[in-house]
Parts: sequence; structure tokens; C-alpha cells
Amino acid sequence: MKTLNAPGDLNLSRVLRLIWQVKGISRIEIAQQLGVDKSTVTKIVSSLEEIGIIRAFAQGSAGPQGGRKPIQLEITPKFGAAIGIEINTDGLVVVLVDLHGEILCRLEETMTYTSIFDAFDAAIEKIIPHVDRLNVPILGIGVGIAALVNTEAGTILQSIPLMIREAVPFSAWAREKYHTPVYVENDARCCCLGEITLRHGMNLENALFLLAEIRKITQSNQSRKNLSIGLGFIFNGETFYGTDSTAGEFRSILWEDGNSGQFQSNDISQDRIGQDQSVTGSVFNELAAHVALLVNVLNLNHVFLGGLPEDLTAVLTHLIADEVRRNWPYTTHPKRCEIAMASLGKEAVAYGAAGHCLQRFFSLPNIDQRSGSGPSLKDALANLKGK
Repeated sequence: MKTLNAPGDLNLSRVLRLIWQVKGISRIEIAQQLGVDKSTVTKIVSSLEEIGIIRAFAQGSAGPQGGRKPIQLEITPKFGAAIGIEINTDGLVVVLVDLHGEILCRLEETMTYTSIFDAFDAAIEKIIPHVDRLNVPILGIGVGIAALVNTEAGTILQSIPLMIREAVPFSAWAREKYHTPVYVENDARCCCLGEITLRHGMNLENALFLLAEIRKITQSNQSRKNLSIGLGFIFNGETFYGTDSTAGEFRSILWEDGNSGQFQSNDISQDRIGQDQSVTGSVFNELAAHVALLVNVLNLNHVFLGGLPEDLTAVLTHLIADEVRRNWPYTTHPKRCEIAMASLGKEAVAYGAAGHCLQRFFSLPNIDQRSGSGPSLKDALANLKGK
């Protein structure tokens, strides 16, 4: 979270975030929603317009008493962009996302790599020509991986799929090498951040993102494929991390020693998962029961499914819906939960990683912590414009 470096940082951040969240909001609506004097809002808006990060794009309707029509405001989309990278056992997915949350460029590469550092370097090398062509400043780089991640420290704690056994201070290394803010995040939580970003941080209260992928168990060339599951939670509109940033790690309660995957069934090989319905059905039934338990116990109102082909997603959606209904005991008060395919398909993790950068860029300063050592937010934005 940002620190306060100047007295005006908090109100400027509040105004900027609200314009990002509510496209078309007017100055008077900003003043009303934030409880800030209209003259203060006008001054802040003028400075943001001068910097170029916001712009007027239309006139609203006059009020019931007539008078001057309010000017509608929005974030200038190409003022900056964020790079989002998914590094998985099969290769890379890379996206470039503007401040409206629109994907400007997407790349996918099947490749082998010797380390997480090599994979990151390869992703940057592939996206930079597109950044240069679009001539857009980069606000930050987000990386999503299947791993235990301490997001605030920027440390990868451990990853079975990527064969990382000791803590890696990844963000510090990447920031020093590329002189850009770099954030690393668990892949399923990235998917949550992606759904939040699509809604600009609004109207998504309590949800579960189920990331299910058929991929190699590890990055080793000899590794066979399996069904890999990660869970991400959104509570009260915020991504949930848990005490040690490990919330969402999944293993079936039916799992036993000797099982190679995350489920009771040990026979989910590359040749059968998605093809042999006796295997897929057994595993999906097991997974659906777990998800339904979480939906009912935690009173979730959304479940997003990402990572699988559309036909398998449709099967799993139906199974989860049936399990939710079957296990909900109150027949006079039906359980309301929307279960749907993720908004972004294959780009869900990479987009969420970019969304992580946007969320931080438009976050509010921590009022309990004043730095006083850095530039004001206004100066920082002006410097960004000059890059």
C-alpha cells in the first residue's frame, strides 16, 4: 500500500480511484460521494487533467432544475499500462493491459526453461517490442505462478510445479534488473484480482475462483500431465490471503499417501483426463463436492471457473450447481450462487497479474504510515508522464 508523502496525497488518491472505478462520474458526484468540498475536488481534478491521467469525455444530463450540464470524467487509458505474466509448467502467457483494463496485446509461448528467472527474462524480451510499438509507459509488472507466495515481501516461498524448494526474493531481483515495480502473486489469487479489476474494484463481494488446469505436474520434461487445482477467495470485495499467505492451497480430503496428484484417483494421466469420462467424472464429482461445501459454508455468491476447455467447464459447472443444491438444507430459502466460466479464459492468470499492478496503482495511501521521504503523488504522476 502507498504511504503518505504529502498532505494532499489522500484526497488526490481518493479522487483518482473513484474516477477509475466509476467511468463518467462528474466533479459534483465526486464531492458528494467522498464528502469533500467541491472546490477541493475541482482543484484536484484540474491538476490531474493537467498531468494527463484523467480527461473529460462527455457531458451528462442537466439536473431537474436545469442549469449547466456536468462534465463526465474518465481515466486516460494510454497514460500507462501494466504487464501481466503467467509462468506455468508448459510455458508463458503475457498480456499488456491499459488503465481501462483493456488488453492491448497478448502472447502465448510453449517453452522449457531452466529457472523462474530465465522464464521472466524470456517474457520481457517477447513483450518489449509491443510496448515500444504502442509507446505506453509501464507502471509495473505482475507475475502469476503456482506457488506459495509472500506477496508483500515479493518472495516465492515454495513451488512444487516449478520445482522451487527454497525461498526466492524474486521481486527484489526483478526490480533491480528492470528498474520497474514488479509484483509476484499466486496464480489462483491472480484470477481473483483479474475479476476484481474487470469490475474496477466494485460489485464483487464474496466469491471463489477455481483454477483448474490440465498441465505437467512439474516443469521437468519427463513429467506427465495431471489435473491441477488452485483456489482463490474474495471476501468483502478483497482478495483473501490467510495468515501465512497460503489460503487456497488445495488437496482433497480423500487424498492418501502415494497419490501423485491432488485427488483420491491416481489415474488422471495425459491420455485419459478429459477423454475418459469415467476418470474425468470421478475426479470432477470429488472436486464439485469440495467446492459446494465451501460455497454453502462461506455463503459465497459467485464461483468462477478458469483454466479448462469450454466443454469440461460446462460439465464441472453443472456438477457444482447440483452439489450446491443437494447439500443446502433450507428448501424454503434456496441458495443463490452464480457459477460461471471465468471472464478471461486462458489469459485469466496473466490478466490478474497485470490487474495486481493496477490495483496497487489506484490504491489508497496508508493513513497510519507517513513516509515523507518520497515525492508527492502529484509529482510522481507528473514524472511518470515525462517518461
